[in-house]
Amino acid sequence: MEQDALMDSVNVETLQELYAKTAYMLRESRKEILRKYVVDCEADLLGKIKNGEISEHPAYEHYLSALILDQTRMQARAEMMEQFGDTPAETLAPAVCLHLIFKEMLEEHYTERMVEPVRLAQDAMTLSFDTGLMMEVRYFSSAEYSIKWSWGEVELRMDTAPMHVACTTFALHVHDENSGVRAGPMVGPSLDSWHSFSGLLEILLLYPLLERIESL
Repeated sequence: MEQDALMDSVNVETLQELYAKTAYMLRESRKEILRKYVVDCEADLLGKIKNGEISEHPAYEHYLSALILDQTRMQARAEMMEQFGDTPAETLAPAVCLHLIFKEMLEEHYTERMVEPVRLAQDAMTLSFDTGLMMEVRYFSSAEYSIKWSWGEVELRMDTAPMHVACTTFALHVHDENSGVRAGPMVGPSLDSWHSFSGLLEILLLYPLLERIESL
């Protein structure tokens, strides 16, 4: 019994150390992104993008990365509190890291379409499908995301950087294979994040070049 108690104590300490290390790495990665642009917060970085002080890309992806890193850190903190804190589970905030939620949903609904498992980095998801579609996703919310994908030799990007006000689907827009900007596929704004993302995914699986979306 004493040996079991000792092992439980070691396991708890190891898990606590892992959570703490993960939270630290996420926090420092976020700080490094913000330092690169000499800003104190994500809002200041977005302001620089809007004002044209820095290029839209990859700055907008870095903006999303900083948000996602903090989102993931909060997820790790919530899980640590649930495991080791004194806060009742029913009073804890729900899971907030969309990439982790999306990974579970993709594995549930798209396993037969994916040619390899979902790859999760600290700030992005990489997806590969049986149509040849390959995606790099940074999805903070249904209003703020960037999806870069390739199909064959063609590469496109769809994002919500608030830059192209003339676009009929502002802030959503597509950077096409000819370096042009055009309207993006609209999915109901009232949908939750998963249904919004999966709606976009269904469109890309059918029309990877967005043939049904007219240019501006």
